[in-house]
Amino acid sequence: MCGIVGYVGKRDALSVLMKGLEHLEYRGYDSAGVACIDEKAGGLFVLKEEGKLSRLKESLKKHSVVSTVGIGHTRWATHGEPSRVNAHPHTDCKGQIALVHNGIIENYALLKEELKRRGVAFRSKTDTEIAVNLIGDYYRRKRDLVEAFRKAVGRLRGFFAFVILAGNDPDKLLVFKRSNPIVIGLGKGENFVASDVSALLPYTKNVIYLEDDEYALLTRKDVRIYNLGTGKAVKRKPAVIRWNIRQAQKGGYPHFMLKEIHEEPRILEEIITKRIDRRGNVYFDTLGRGADLRLKKIKRVFFVSCGTAYHAGLVGSYLAEQFARLPAGAEVSSEFRYRDPVLHSSDAVILITQSGETADTLAALREAKAKGAFTLAIVNVVGSTIAREANAVIYTHAGPEIGVASTKAYTAQLVTEALFTFYLAGLHQTMKRTQVSELLLALKKVPAACEKILKQSEALDRCSRKYFRHQNFLYLGRGYNFPTALEGALKLKEISYAHAHGYAAGEMKHGPIALVDHKQPVICIAPASKTYEKMISNVEEIKARGGIVIALGTEGDRRLAELADDFFPLPPTHEVFSPILAAIPLQLFAYKIAAFNGRDVDQPRNLAKSVTVE
Repeated sequence: MCGIVGYVGKRDALSVLMKGLEHLEYRGYDSAGVACIDEKAGGLFVLKEEGKLSRLKESLKKHSVVSTVGIGHTRWATHGEPSRVNAHPHTDCKGQIALVHNGIIENYALLKEELKRRGVAFRSKTDTEIAVNLIGDYYRRKRDLVEAFRKAVGRLRGFFAFVILAGNDPDKLLVFKRSNPIVIGLGKGENFVASDVSALLPYTKNVIYLEDDEYALLTRKDVRIYNLGTGKAVKRKPAVIRWNIRQAQKGGYPHFMLKEIHEEPRILEEIITKRIDRRGNVYFDTLGRGADLRLKKIKRVFFVSCGTAYHAGLVGSYLAEQFARLPAGAEVSSEFRYRDPVLHSSDAVILITQSGETADTLAALREAKAKGAFTLAIVNVVGSTIAREANAVIYTHAGPEIGVASTKAYTAQLVTEALFTFYLAGLHQTMKRTQVSELLLALKKVPAACEKILKQSEALDRCSRKYFRHQNFLYLGRGYNFPTALEGALKLKEISYAHAHGYAAGEMKHGPIALVDHKQPVICIAPASKTYEKMISNVEEIKARGGIVIALGTEGDRRLAELADDFFPLPPTHEVFSPILAAIPLQLFAYKIAAFNGRDVDQPRNLAKSVTVE
């Protein structure tokens, strides 16, 4: 989950690296560091600091370095606690080679013992230091950096991405990818590498995505890509990134998360407009040849994802059963792979991921493909690994999401799932044309309804001030809004560090009702639905026991408003779209609770945006 950046060209390398790391700090903020070729002093210059990137910036002010090639890193710790000595870049024991790394090396312990026997002394507790010393050991024997790199990387097991720099081979960077994301940026007389395109956008929009077990040699003049196993050159056309740098900036908001919440109405409007043609038909331009034929034969659907995307998958499973009339279920990616699922060619596995690089979801994708299932990725990041490897892909086009807690990506996933379900239902002929038209008409009203909800910010502000010191919250929902309860609780946990638990309201009497008292707020999600009366009964049960109720319900619902201590109205919509509307006030509530508690909203402790290690 760490952030990697590298540069070779004519610019001041440290300036490029630091700007890149600013865009990548959401991937990890336990420590940060840079390494470059110091043209004044000669050899490698390495500087690392524990903590956030700002500490590294302050330290750099004390140094005068002239360099046009270098690498940088921002860390989310896996092996070894956050500290300066465990921070990247790591160097080999002779100080000749520097390396930045994202991922995990699974056989590091065996290699460490081997290297110790060869006289290598280790300073850190990281698996990364083993990798750079293995490369260094081969380099001292072979005197060929590329060959040493190939030999060493070929012995490493695990999932990782590397960039290395050698002090006595100063005009090149070597890059390797296995599962973890790496993208190469192309310039004129300069080239770049990073974990994420956001770090490249200030300089170029022309990029090349490495495939697994490929390595690249970057110089000022060109980029050469090779297959690790065969050593043969690989030809690949560059892609063009459509995002711009403004989309990855705060735009006057105090936090990226708040900006991204306020972007939701526009993004949903764009998705709906893009996916519905003039004749009122849902269409997808990225499914590829043969996808419709496979989808027509599908008899069962699995939605597989992690975290927030898993909650979107739960909603998707409800939609698929109700409208496409296919047996459907939602699975946590990390469990799906290891339970040896029974899959057939008539099964569809739908992978949902913002980044397209989530390690567990990528592993689930590969498991599904190996067992013959049809795989469809619902992904935000164009050209990401999961998008490339799936049989078909639908992009959510939510734009760059920088805040670690997902907001606009989630509602974009919900809208995309709904549109895909109606498309799938058309292929299976399980919905009448009039029914589809009615639902699409209701969906077109959702962005304006979201805009209206955002105007409740002051009321949410007052409510949040009442409860921001509370440390325990219970979220309840039924049907389509059971996943909403899970997602609302997750948002609050992620950024405020309060304990919050999402639960199916019908299960309340099977345990959670024991938690109800006059101290713990209970957030009840109860818009108009076929389970509305059941939700009202749950609310009354909570009030009968002296509980605090914060309710989300349909505008004009006096009954719920009178029962609740705080009530937030949602514009009327079809039940299946209510999770989209309900998500926004819950996101704002979590944001405000966190802000009032002085939390780091965009970079909550222990979390990173893209989970690229299992």
